[in-house]
Amino acid sequence: MNIDDIRKISLVEFLNQLGYQPTGRDSKGLWFYAPYRSERKPSFHVNPNRQVWFDFGTGAGGDIFSLAGEMSGETDFLRQADYIAEKMRLPVAKPYKPTPFVEEPTFENVEVSRLESHVLLRYLADRGIPKEIAQRYCVQVDYELHGKRYYAVGFRNNANGYELRNPFFKGSYPPKHITIIANGNARCNVFEGFIDFLSAECLGYNDGFDTVVLNSVSNLQKAIPALGDYTVIQCYLDNDTAGRAALARLQREFGNKVTDKSALYPNHKDLNDYLMSLYPKKSNKVKL
Repeated sequence: MNIDDIRKISLVEFLNQLGYQPTGRDSKGLWFYAPYRSERKPSFHVNPNRQVWFDFGTGAGGDIFSLAGEMSGETDFLRQADYIAEKMRLPVAKPYKPTPFVEEPTFENVEVSRLESHVLLRYLADRGIPKEIAQRYCVQVDYELHGKRYYAVGFRNNANGYELRNPFFKGSYPPKHITIIANGNARCNVFEGFIDFLSAECLGYNDGFDTVVLNSVSNLQKAIPALGDYTVIQCYLDNDTAGRAALARLQREFGNKVTDKSALYPNHKDLNDYLMSLYPKKSNKVKL
């Protein structure tokens, strides 16, 4: 059985194989208890016609592969396929497809210095981040890429790589990793990106807490060991599918230690979007 065959597997049959039976039905599909967390009332809905699911308790949803990811904790597509095949007792054929060599862009002549560029400081100011906070936590990274010289706001991670931002670029200087800012506190704030962390600093939300910046929700697994010793974990994650899925994973891992703080910015995509809404007269464009 190949990947296309797996995609055709009924979600209802998959859940039945895992031992979950529907508790009710409506005009669009069937209700189940969420198979990967405890709940008193069923909030997990499957639409058999569209072959999609949605968890009204966490906001997560998707197809059979994303459900396998929630069940197994795997983010790799092929490992999710393996999980489905194992539970359905099906062999999986993975045809070999040679991957063409693509040369990754190489950063050259990288220089790290104090953040002084007026353009970069203005870029952050237009996002509600003042100079004093920007310079406290960020640096300026000058680099060469494809033979051209660039510069960006840099935010260091725990593997000595940097998240890079400027008005026209969002990327990173490898290696990619999380950033931990430790103040010796038993409580911790979690952010997806450093702009949200800086926004919390502006809004006074950090309040001496330790901080974990994921620098991408794909780094969530790297953060879990670091979060294990905290008594309170406050999550300022994005109001989107990826942010809600990350929150659900942390809640499964740490239970009631985890608090969802996105209620502070319910009508905004993230904390920085909320911060910028407080200053509507400011332009978000950088004048060069």
